[in-house]
Amino acid sequence: MNAHTIPELRYAMSREAIIGHETAWKVSSFGVAQYLHGYDPALLAAIEEAALKLKASHAVHKHLDLTFITGADRFIPEIKELLHDKLRLERLSDMMGTKLEPYPLSIVGSTVTFMNPKDGAVEWHCDGVPVTELIPLSISSPLVGGHLEIFCDDSETGRAILESGREIPRNQVMRIDHKMNYATLGQFLGVLHRTAPIQLGSRVTLVLNQRSVAKPYVDDNRMFYLAADNDHDREWVNELAEDVWTNQLPAYRRFEEERPAAVPAEAPFPGGSRESW
Repeated sequence: MNAHTIPELRYAMSREAIIGHETAWKVSSFGVAQYLHGYDPALLAAIEEAALKLKASHAVHKHLDLTFITGADRFIPEIKELLHDKLRLERLSDMMGTKLEPYPLSIVGSTVTFMNPKDGAVEWHCDGVPVTELIPLSISSPLVGGHLEIFCDDSETGRAILESGREIPRNQVMRIDHKMNYATLGQFLGVLHRTAPIQLGSRVTLVLNQRSVAKPYVDDNRMFYLAADNDHDREWVNELAEDVWTNQLPAYRRFEEERPAAVPAEAPFPGGSRESW
């Protein structure tokens, strides 16, 4: 796998094209892409074998109808190897258009998800982590359901539809079918998406999370959201606080200091003078 070659793509879409308007809370304008990943099949097989052995003792099903091992690289060394692989991070950074690093919280850096009619899939949501790579470890044949669905509009519009008890309109949903040997990279922060319910078959997926080196503060992982799946393990609270002070806050202050000063608009405000407000 060469970090500086364009991978074989099956899907690609920008963030603004998905949401339908310009956005500021992002690490780049990259939206989603699915590509031939080139990862070692033996390594991925070892990860799945280890995850299946740990499923009964380590998997949780508490939030969003998802069954997964949270912080999976803590228990499976092969995941940590792939998560921190420099060549992989260079390649993803090239695709994303900004330098990436592994997501620092031990409970969130990686997960292994188990999806089938019994274990569920994952309901409509927006990610807390900025950048996610989805790597299928196994996909049954046949598989009915289990594909990625992305709402192509502002996430608040979609949430309002769901809160009213209505379904998301099918003509506003982008569908991406997962395929073995292909990974899906997405900046799903602020993007409403789900895994379609599985009626038949199963899928096991390795999820590796990243963030921007330059903008580590671009992050939507709120404490209550993290606690929804990790209420018996509170060490991550200290990890989060330490990261805010040592990484996120300094980066945010650098960004504020380097941001250009606002230039007054020369054109008159449309619709009349301020006195008419």
